[in-house]
Amino acid sequence: MSQRELLFVLAHAQLCAACRDRLLASPEAVFAGHALTEAEKERLTNLHEADFFTPERLGEAAGVSIGELNEHANHPVVRLRHL
Repeated sequence: MSQRELLFVLAHAQLCAACRDRLLASPEAVFAGHALTEAEKERLTNLHEADFFTPERLGEAAGVSIGELNEHANHPVVRLRHL
């Protein structure tokens, strides 16, 4: 299954402090409107502020590659759609 939505959420949260704070404070509120699997929701729920310090750390914590994260970072959806 595609991790596209997960990567969109991660990449946007990495760029947008307000959305990152929302994700960390209330991940369930972020899940609405995103086609995420239960495993992806669990990965997002287990993230901490420190996981966003570097892309490498975020990739490791979320179980995605840095290449995938970087590939999605400049996608228009990531830049324009808040969580």
